[in-house]
Amino acid sequence: MEEGVPKENILYVNFEDEKLINLEAKDLSDILEIFYELASPKETSPIYLFLDEIQVVKDWDVWDRRMNENEKNIKIVLTGSSAKLLSQELSTKLRGRVIPYEVLPLSFKEYLVWNKVEIEKPYAIYGKKTSLIKKLFSKYLKNGAYPVLFMEPNIPEDIILQQYFEVMILRDVVERHKIENIKNLKTLAHFLFESTTKDISYTKLANKMVSLGYKISKSTVIDYISYFEDAYLFFQNVKYEYSLTKQLGSIKKIYCIDNGMLNAVSFKFSEDKGKLLENLIFIELKRRGKETYYYRKNFECDFIIKQKNEVISAFQVTWELNEGNKEREISGLLEAMEKFKLKEGLILTCDTEDEKTINGKKIIIAPAWRWLLE
Repeated sequence: MEEGVPKENILYVNFEDEKLINLEAKDLSDILEIFYELASPKETSPIYLFLDEIQVVKDWDVWDRRMNENEKNIKIVLTGSSAKLLSQELSTKLRGRVIPYEVLPLSFKEYLVWNKVEIEKPYAIYGKKTSLIKKLFSKYLKNGAYPVLFMEPNIPEDIILQQYFEVMILRDVVERHKIENIKNLKTLAHFLFESTTKDISYTKLANKMVSLGYKISKSTVIDYISYFEDAYLFFQNVKYEYSLTKQLGSIKKIYCIDNGMLNAVSFKFSEDKGKLLENLIFIELKRRGKETYYYRKNFECDFIIKQKNEVISAFQVTWELNEGNKEREISGLLEAMEKFKLKEGLILTCDTEDEKTINGKKIIIAPAWRWLLE
């Protein structure tokens, strides 16, 4: 509208409105006809359709493809809380006529903008602004960054985020996948919250639930976790292996979409800043579109980044580098650097800034908050 598009040419529809349940592709054409009748869009400007939660409409992709081919004056923006909207399968169905964007909770850069803090050059931050950024980073680390927290300042954050969790479970998993045993699903979700940043085994998760009296199989556990990933609640990070078979069969590490939700639902993580920091970095790597793995042989390296069949970087995440963990963290990083012939590695910490050279390998130690602003 700021660019001159008349409001009569803009339509927004949320398909999770209860009045629009069980729509099919043919109903989308009816909606468009009604829009033409009621709004009388101007022919001098394109028509913009914003269709929210489009994945609930059966065969919507067939309709969308037809519109793209036959209606050149209509621009369509499709949104939905499902990873399937970003899938290669969808791109194939729409024959490449799609530009996908993945929207996650606010990055730390965006979080500072929302707090009215301007950053021009991260490496040139000193004095009072450094103190302010560190203070905000501490809050960001613990409370997460859903924009709603800025919009509802009078409602306790944990109540909002617990409600978000309930909505994700019921709307994005139970309703979408027709889950009947909601108790099993929620129990597994709580186990995953407790296991965030740790190894998970499908077999052990299933056995643990069975030992507590739940009737659930390993295959159901696998299905439920894939549904959580599809709903953007949890993500799995796999061990790097040259063999795809070994990679798929390896132990996974689990991460949560947002630290605030993690704390609101699990409670036990609020003081474990090391785990919160690792989870935060994983989500940032996902936000930056990195192909991420972990590496483990004699030691463990938290994250390695692969690009075009080549590992290009490796780094560790720890709240602080001290005498108790220095040898372990550096050994894990060096082992990965040796394996993938990397000259430089990174250790992200709360606030330490240093540089070391060991066996001809450069190790940069940097504050996580500064790295997040790069």
